[in-house]
Amino acid sequence: MRKKLSYNILTLLLLCSLTAGSQNIRFTHLWNHTDISFDLNQLYNYNNYEHNRWGAGFNLTTPLHYDTRYGTNFQNLFYASVNVGYGTGDQAWKYGADLQLRFPRYIFRQFSVSFHHDLEKIGGHSFKAYNILNTTENSTYFSSRYSAIDRLAAGIQLDLPGKSFLSAEYRHSGERLLFNAVNLLYPAKYEEDAQPKNYFDEAHLSLTYGDDWLFDLLLGKVHIKGAGPLGGNESYNSFWRLVAQYSHTFSFKDKGGSFSLFAQAGTTGSSDVPISRRFDISGTGGTFYYFRNTLLTVRPNTFMADGFFQGSLSYCFGFNLWNLKRSKPRPFLQLNALWGMLYGKDEKIYDLQSGQLIGMNPTYAGLPSAIRLDAPTEGLLEPVVGFENLIRWGVLDIGVAAAYQLTPKNAFYHLDNFLDKFAVMCIAKLVFEYDL
Repeated sequence: MRKKLSYNILTLLLLCSLTAGSQNIRFTHLWNHTDISFDLNQLYNYNNYEHNRWGAGFNLTTPLHYDTRYGTNFQNLFYASVNVGYGTGDQAWKYGADLQLRFPRYIFRQFSVSFHHDLEKIGGHSFKAYNILNTTENSTYFSSRYSAIDRLAAGIQLDLPGKSFLSAEYRHSGERLLFNAVNLLYPAKYEEDAQPKNYFDEAHLSLTYGDDWLFDLLLGKVHIKGAGPLGGNESYNSFWRLVAQYSHTFSFKDKGGSFSLFAQAGTTGSSDVPISRRFDISGTGGTFYYFRNTLLTVRPNTFMADGFFQGSLSYCFGFNLWNLKRSKPRPFLQLNALWGMLYGKDEKIYDLQSGQLIGMNPTYAGLPSAIRLDAPTEGLLEPVVGFENLIRWGVLDIGVAAAYQLTPKNAFYHLDNFLDKFAVMCIAKLVFEYDL
């Protein structure tokens, strides 16, 4: 029997000698109840702010008291992890630690405390944790707008009926933005780039319902230190934001293929929200690599929103167009959709220091701290067609996808040039084959 183990091509440089499917390299013997491992996800990452990020992470899992009545997966456990990273672009160190008590047989599944000195993408609403083995889910490779955070958090997780889990967390954060309207800021290299630090106190609730639904609620208050061009003193603002997500793949028998549905909607409730807690609904346009659940023709840093909807329908055929040794193409069709808005009429200039929307006032528009926000208020559609496994080249399965952007002509973000609306992307997977 011949089996295939598929990885993304971007993993090749790092993982060509590692076991498939693993995210950890275990140092202790398999029969040892204590597991000490190296976390592969901390080894390497990339984004347009840090550029290459190298690091190391270690984790320990050990039973509180090994109960012979239960298997390894049902022991009460103590878990600890530490990580450190360094970005070649910002020349700054990051580090963090997590401590957890896990109780897999009880309603209260987990108690945790953590501290992280790290970066966080502003406006993030993806709930996929970074996985070095699954780069197609990580569109943040092309993100450049981040906050530097120092965050202390404590939380619990509850096991609910119906394969559902509720996580509740309190977190206190000191944060400073690492960009303005003109440049990216690198305070580790240039002291004058350091922005005022704002302080957040937040309650974070996350509910996963079954395998498909996720609801995420953030309630918080921010202490804004800077005054900005509007003048005035420091301020305290309360805010909230809610995200709902549905994701499911339907598989059909007899080479009927598979149909995937992804939908996400969010709201901030008001216009008085820090920019880091708004929604960045930009895409990965301008790149030559295909990513899932993102807009493939919308460039990074294009859209921010207070309320949005994003969806994707995808159908992958259940048969190959032909079956040659070097080519087994399988077609797929996809349709992406995006809509968003900013609350507050015509208020699209945001002051990064005062934390307020200040309107379309040209007096502020030229200031480094005054950044323009835009949302796709007229909507946007993006049909996609592609072929996986078009060419087998050595250990690579190479495919191709093409996307085209459709927008109303009256939309301010409508593009007239065909090439600006069109994207061609590579789909590439590293494939090892072995005989059993």
